[in-house]
Amino acid sequence: MYKEEKMYVPKDEVLRAEIIRLYHNMPVEEHRGQWKMVELVTRNFWWPGVMKEVKRYMEGYDSCQRNKNHTEQPVGKLMPNLIPEKPWTHISADFITKLPIAQGYNSILVVVDRLMKIVHFIPITEKTSAEGLARLFRDNV
Repeated sequence: MYKEEKMYVPKDEVLRAEIIRLYHNMPVEEHRGQWKMVELVTRNFWWPGVMKEVKRYMEGYDSCQRNKNHTEQPVGKLMPNLIPEKPWTHISADFITKLPIAQGYNSILVVVDRLMKIVHFIPITEKTSAEGLARLFRDNV
């Protein structure tokens, strides 16, 4: 029986595991990752829960767990932040949004000076533009 030009595999755990094993143990494709395995198996076969079964198979395969690819770069050494020499040269900004409307405002722009730890809370609306935020910052700091 076929579904969208793919052979439907009946509910037979041994047969399904054998199909996954055959694709997994191909010398060219071995240990390529879960999503690659799902893509390979579903080129020709389909059954409900195929993704879960491939994941379960690969989680139980010891060498797959030991040979995972790490896509991120190794973390470098921590470097301390430079200490600012003058106030308001290094700042952080954040927004508090989705507040109840009070005096026409529903958000707050929070600006903090890193050197002096001075905080400014500027009332804004969620629809305030970047240019409007810059003007409000200039006028309030």
